[in-house]
Amino acid sequence: MLTVKPTKSLPTLALAAAASLAVSAAWGAVPPESPFATPQPPFFGQVRTRTEYDSKDLRDTLNNHALLNTQLRSRLGFTAVPSAKVEIKVEMQDVRYMGSETPSPATAANPSSATQGNLKGVDLLQGYIAVEEGPVKVALGRQKMTLGAGRFLSTLEWSPTSRSFDGISANCHIGEDGNLTGLSYLVRDTNNTTTQDRVLLSGLYYSHQITPDIVAEAYGFYDQSRLGGTVYAGDTTLNYDLTYWGERVAGKTGLFAFEEEFIWQAGEMNMKGVDKDNAAFQLATRAGVVIGSYKANAGVDMMSGDDNATDNTIHTYRANYYFAHNLYGWMDYFVNNPKYGVIDFRLDAELGFLPNAAGNSMVTLKPQYHYFLPQNAPSGLDDPYGQEFNLEAHLGLYPKSNIVLGAAYFIPDKSAIKLAAAKITTNSFSEQNGFFLYFMPTFNF
Repeated sequence: MLTVKPTKSLPTLALAAAASLAVSAAWGAVPPESPFATPQPPFFGQVRTRTEYDSKDLRDTLNNHALLNTQLRSRLGFTAVPSAKVEIKVEMQDVRYMGSETPSPATAANPSSATQGNLKGVDLLQGYIAVEEGPVKVALGRQKMTLGAGRFLSTLEWSPTSRSFDGISANCHIGEDGNLTGLSYLVRDTNNTTTQDRVLLSGLYYSHQITPDIVAEAYGFYDQSRLGGTVYAGDTTLNYDLTYWGERVAGKTGLFAFEEEFIWQAGEMNMKGVDKDNAAFQLATRAGVVIGSYKANAGVDMMSGDDNATDNTIHTYRANYYFAHNLYGWMDYFVNNPKYGVIDFRLDAELGFLPNAAGNSMVTLKPQYHYFLPQNAPSGLDDPYGQEFNLEAHLGLYPKSNIVLGAAYFIPDKSAIKLAAAKITTNSFSEQNGFFLYFMPTFNF
């Protein structure tokens, strides 16, 4: 049963609901950013910087201060096709905070230089071989994978490092309108012969193009952890065996856009030596209007919570691989996957201006409003988390580029302040509003 506890401070604006849906043109296509997306260019790369003024933490003003930094992400890759049925892809990535590397050794002849002989930021982002036979393509190695709207599985491209997976995946076209993706990933392995601790993720994802503008999806996944001693939402987990069953319908008819997605989490989890059953969910609903390059949306995102830690059932939804900021704004910065769940009432828009010769908007504004509540919390902790305002300006001034200017403003309410108490180191703390500015130009080739 879905429980939504009322609150006296819920504003009228939030009651209208909220959430974003930017309707994609590639509804029934293969998963984007995966080994099955086309075309795969023979030589490609990216340089992205993000300069941030970060003051979005609830903090003790005596000890902590706003953070100003610039992240640099550089990528370089190639795709080789040694035969008509074989594809090899390798992509390297370097990620660093400008000027932050410690010279190696620290007593180097010129300790004033942080860019001398430092290679710690370089890593393999993708490296796989893919073989195609008829309608089936199989990829083995390190690879990216995003499914649907990214609520269950996403590459988390906002992160400087993003997210990729080690393992095997396969994709199959079924008729003209169906597409099936299967995967088995070794998410983490301690490579310890004594404990053999690891995390495995396997499952199937099916997408069906009902009409050119409407897609329906269904999926099932098995997520197994044997890491032991991990802390999630404040609870220590020894291991877990979780299954996820989901469905999604999204599209556009006339001027109206819509989306609905539901994920059920079942299975069992060992919490401090006690086996507990899981019964949790994630729900998303959307309704919007699209008029040319103008889009407006309203809806609700929800992850279930648990108001009783003493029984044998866990109702807290575990969002292990999703695209957090794309769906819940910056709330996860304060309470990442909170034990008591979250309801996100959202309003957002996408407004395009100055079309170029190809018909694409050179300037796009993306305002958002969020109002956050616990989904299921015990009495005394069921106050709102707070509300958030966001605004991004996307400038498509150059080919294969996107220059983003963004701002976020978080106004914490009582629950966010209580759950962030561990970050406040003295009794004379300041319950400050969170503030975040960023400038992020991305150039690809």
